[in-house]
This record gives sequence, C-alpha cells and structure tokens, in this order.
Amino acid sequence: MRSSTMMLISAFIIVAVLAVATREGGSRAGLIESAAAAAPAEAPAPVPPPITFRAVVSSSCAADGCPTTCSSDEALVSAICIGPTSAKFSDRLTVADGQMTAGCGPTSSQIVVSCARK
Repeated sequence: MRSSTMMLISAFIIVAVLAVATREGGSRAGLIESAAAAAPAEAPAPVPPPITFRAVVSSSCAADGCPTTCSSDEALVSAICIGPTSAKFSDRLTVADGQMTAGCGPTSSQIVVSCARK
C-alpha cells in the first residue's frame, strides 16, 4: 500500500478508538497506545540494486578493428573510437547470439566501450 493510504487508515483507527473511548468514559492514553499498536505497520519500499557501469578499453584497432563486447550479464551502452586527433561513436556494431560487439576502423588507436549490468 502507498504510505499516504497507510497513514489515512491509521488516522481513521485512532479517531474511531477515541470516539468510542469518549462515549464509554475510558482512558484516552491507554486506548491511543492500543490503537497505535493495532495500526498496520508500513512495509519499507524495495530498494533497487545499484546500476553498475564499467569501461572496457582495447588498443588493437590497427590490427583487427578492436572488436569489443561486454559480458553476457551486461549491455553495451556506448562505444567510442579514439583516433590521433578525434573521437567518434563507433559505427561498426554487430549482433550475434544476442550479444552486441562494437569495432573501429584502422585509423583509430583504441576503443572505449561502456557496459552496464542488465
């Protein structure tokens, strides 16, 4: 349940108990404590696991085009080819067996791939 709904239900229970206590002449302090104990406890919100990123660097571009991929439990987020005077996003992306591989041309000196845990 949402926290606002839980608060509304708890407030309703307390008001109802106080109304009954006033009619019957009972002690308010004891009834408030018992009403607070009877109110449903709010469950903590689930915390999502932290997103983990890592960088993979390859420097074999002149020889083989730097084919670089992430682990099977990761997704390839970006791939940047770094040359002697500039850097650009990789335009050589291939997918095989559900796994993406990025590569660069022979003028690049290295590739930097960002991987994120799925």
